[in-house]
Amino acid sequence: MNGMTEKTRWVLRAGAAAVCFGMAASAGVSPASAGATGCNERTCIDVEGSGLRVEQVSASTTWNGDFSGHFHVWGGGIDQNSPTQLWGYHQKFTVPVGRDLPNGSVICAEGWEHLDGRMESRGRACQEVHF
Repeated sequence: MNGMTEKTRWVLRAGAAAVCFGMAASAGVSPASAGATGCNERTCIDVEGSGLRVEQVSASTTWNGDFSGHFHVWGGGIDQNSPTQLWGYHQKFTVPVGRDLPNGSVICAEGWEHLDGRMESRGRACQEVHF
């Protein structure tokens, strides 16, 4: 009877170890996603990093989307405005981050064109930071 109890314990431990190993293996296979890019209207966002770690966020215009104004980058504890200037296709406004953001954080970049004393949105592009 004592041998049966020891065998039962061994089977339970082996089963629990297999379940834990399976969970760890499946968690490791899921790709993390902090590196993402996207555009909306004339504004693009580029989130550089891996997993929840974001190294930097950049805002830029689309091809032929030049405008005179500024970018606003926000979300996940980030809130930065670029200088007001002429933004051409290859120019980027980059915000250094260098830290983990909360899972599910949404980071956005919005371009604002300055026209005759008013501002007009040139698009808002957003990306979610998640595992």
